Amino acid sequence: MRNIVLNIPHASVNGIFSNELGRWTINPHFVNDHVRRWTDWFTDMLFASRDPRITSVVFPYSRYVCDVERVENDPRDAEGQGIIYTQSGGYQRGEIDGKTRERLLALRRSHLEELTRHLSEDSLLIDCHSFPSDIANVDICIGFNNDWSYDGCTVDLIKRMFEKSGYRVALNNPYSGSITPLAEFPYKSVMIEVNKRVYMDVDLILLNRNSRQWMRWFGCLNRIYNALLNQK
Repeated sequence: MRNIVLNIPHASVNGIFSNELGRWTINPHFVNDHVRRWTDWFTDMLFASRDPRITSVVFPYSRYVCDVERVENDPRDAEGQGIIYTQSGGYQRGEIDGKTRERLLALRRSHLEELTRHLSEDSLLIDCHSFPSDIANVDICIGFNNDWSYDGCTVDLIKRMFEKSGYRVALNNPYSGSITPLAEFPYKSVMIEVNKRVYMDVDLILLNRNSRQWMRWFGCLNRIYNALLNQK
């Protein structure tokens, strides 16, 4: 791999209650039951690297403003959770007029274009996420597509190195697939989902204070990055 591009789409809570973009009604139950659960807290820090061959592309707004991972005519449009959410668990979003909708779609396009700008045929795109601990009893989920973006050696390497560090790993479970923004060339893509219990206190939304756990995580992640960038 010549370089790694990190897609960080859901780490922010910015804009949810703004009149310009979010237009959600301020409601503590909505925040506690949905925003807290489905925000990928701290993943911008969790996957970060100082290696100049690794680039992070972080979407600066909440998924409740615009979900850059959804696609046009997404099946989840029917439940109000396509690119532009209109509801979540019965909590309704304020009306989104045509002008605001175009602005939100433009934010998504800008994010995908930024990802593509850093990609080449020798790139690996890593789709970086976290998931609630009650969804699956694994530490790491590695997701991939069954198409041109899949590379078995890459998936096996990531799985083997996480397991060597003592993490429980599942493939395409509880989530599957990995983002593949449109480009004029093929490239590799894989998703890494981390169980929130691995690195944070979900109730308090605080990072784990155990230094050994952080040494374990960053040591493992750096070995994975180095192995990916140096594999033939």
